[in-house]
Amino acid sequence: MNEQALINELKQPQYQTMTDQQAADAINAKTVQQVRPVEAQQIRLTLASRGRLAAIKRVGENTTAPEPPYDACATLMTLLDADDVIDLQNPAVAAASQVLIQHNLLTQADADAIALLAVQTVRWVDAEGIGECGIGFIINARKAIAGGA
Repeated sequence: MNEQALINELKQPQYQTMTDQQAADAINAKTVQQVRPVEAQQIRLTLASRGRLAAIKRVGENTTAPEPPYDACATLMTLLDADDVIDLQNPAVAAASQVLIQHNLLTQADADAIALLAVQTVRWVDAEGIGECGIGFIINARKAIAGGA
């Protein structure tokens, strides 16, 4: 358990007037957004549903297509066909996305829809490695705070 994260959280003013149970309930209910790699299949389905996959595939398979956007399309199709996960935070992926937008193979709305696939809402206690937070955790963390933690 990440006790320091819980201690830091409990130091925030909104928890000062809460009972141990109220604080535990509030902490267990807290959520945060995390950016994670996206399954290639999710991106493929999003591109297909937005009518973009066929054009990207067509350009990526045409070795006589101009560069750019040939390389961006060919690389994207290779990643999608590998059926792995794609880190949308990778600078090369972001750059390729801009190339596709500049060449009208994607719109900014398409890129935004794909970027949203990477954002997941998770419980704060899970993101911090705390797990389900009971009143015992709260009591111990408050004792640590009282002791100068």
